[in-house]
Amino acid sequence: MVHKLGRMSIRVELIQLVALCAGGLLTHCVTGDVSLTEPSEAWYGVKASNCNVTGVWRSDLGSLLQLHAVGSLLKGVYVTVVETTTGAAGSHGQAGLTGFVSEGAQPTVTFSVLWERGSCTSWVGQCFTLSNGERVLKTHWMLRSVANSLKENWMSTRFGEDNFAFVHTEIQY
Repeated sequence: MVHKLGRMSIRVELIQLVALCAGGLLTHCVTGDVSLTEPSEAWYGVKASNCNVTGVWRSDLGSLLQLHAVGSLLKGVYVTVVETTTGAAGSHGQAGLTGFVSEGAQPTVTFSVLWERGSCTSWVGQCFTLSNGERVLKTHWMLRSVANSLKENWMSTRFGEDNFAFVHTEIQY
């Protein structure tokens, strides 16, 4: 069997064609129109459409993130359900945030919050639209707690990962 892929002609044995279809590297296998797919789409389920970050997101642990992008600027509110000790994030567990978002189909983001009691957290990550249309925000964070002394400095910075799922578009006030 010979299939034209762009300028190249590739001779593919039937068993190789079946393996490529099963592996997700070829599309339209059933109809016989064989074409290569992007590895990111085939392997990770990422769709090549814009991942709009504006809206309400929920983390794996239940925290809520409301983002509003205007150009490359991000504003919003973060409501945490995770604290090292009760009240560490303040009396309401929420804080305003500011940050930036890049352009493109799968934009990168960074945003920070300053908690009521002086700690601050920053996130950096990327927004992806999955092949089923769902949007996810994959981030890493760094939390800096207030150290009461230089001796406590060593235990005042934490790192972690948050995965956010898109919940709904932003509520207009």
